[in-house]
Amino acid sequence: QVVGLTDHQSLRPIFISTIQNTSSVHHQPRRQQQEQQQQQQRQQQQQLHPREPQKNNNKYNTFYHMAAAVASTIDAEVASGGQEAPETIEKPTLGSGPSSGLDDREAVRWHGLLGVGRNWSPPKLAAATDATARPGYKDYDASEYLDTPEVSREKVKLLAEMWSKSRACVVYTGAGLSTAAGIGDYASKASGSVAPHRGSKGSTSNRLELKPTLGHHALAALESKGMIGNWIQQNHDRLAQKAGYPQAKLNEIHGAWGDNKNQVKMMDDSLREDLLEWLIRWSEEADMCVALGTTMCGMNADQVAMETSKRFMEGSGQGLVIVGLQRSFFDEQASLHFWGLCDNVLKAVAQELGIRRLPVPAVAQRGEAWTGTHPRCTYHTPKRSSRDPM
Repeated sequence: QVVGLTDHQSLRPIFISTIQNTSSVHHQPRRQQQEQQQQQQRQQQQQLHPREPQKNNNKYNTFYHMAAAVASTIDAEVASGGQEAPETIEKPTLGSGPSSGLDDREAVRWHGLLGVGRNWSPPKLAAATDATARPGYKDYDASEYLDTPEVSREKVKLLAEMWSKSRACVVYTGAGLSTAAGIGDYASKASGSVAPHRGSKGSTSNRLELKPTLGHHALAALESKGMIGNWIQQNHDRLAQKAGYPQAKLNEIHGAWGDNKNQVKMMDDSLREDLLEWLIRWSEEADMCVALGTTMCGMNADQVAMETSKRFMEGSGQGLVIVGLQRSFFDEQASLHFWGLCDNVLKAVAQELGIRRLPVPAVAQRGEAWTGTHPRCTYHTPKRSSRDPM
């Protein structure tokens, strides 16, 4: 749990273990305490939506309460230092998974909090390795997993329902969203990796001329239906804009190609203060975070995932949804977890939500217009406000 940052704008925050019966506020610099108080005041003055937070009083309410009990037990064990090391959980054998009928703890780890009581089979191990996905970060090995087709279909229906109920959805994307465009990543290390760029010769195009993927088109289409409030983008590729996603609702928190005002950030760089404030505001207000292709291994921006999952455990919103091939340190905090490729999951969810064709022609035209007026990805991000399009 992030309880304090030695540098408010640092790309990577300092992680401090939760200590039972110790208030986290004592670990925080005075400046941050003051900023948090100001944020709380702003939250009271300007709510994202003038309606009460949505409670989990829907048809999966039973699963929510079961999952909450399991997660509370896990949290208590973490606080007391008695949690079983995550690496010791049963791994599927290559090409298959353990038998179905997971206990509650395993169901949470493999499927998210809403997987408790559903009798879903665990994912299959698609590519095994002992190599660390991102050395030097909080991370697991780079083994890759895939949901069974039956489980994936059920998760798609559930996510479509959750997305329909969300009133303030944030998508939080990492390198795994763009690998299908031919952009390599750091984490796909397993022999036989199913990551799209590992199964092809890769792109021979100039990186500034790459085309958006089905996943980018799906997100742009969902935004056009009013189903995404903000996109927090860790990638630098500007494929979101090329797909027709509006720049005004895109936070390129780690910088972007072709942007002199928001250049690509190195690991020891500071984030742009206005973009960080914008991110913090959405961390406070979002009722669902869909994390796509990111292992969330300790970046400052991970707070949006942490805060939405925390509110879900308090009975508000739809929580954190993770889509990816590899394990992350947020697996046990997710309300729903897909093991699979971003393109496949997003296409299926879009179809479930009534989007039959990707790309949507009108949305794609918007992307083509952006590309035409911003050759070689050139766009210089103006100063943002925490109250920018919500």
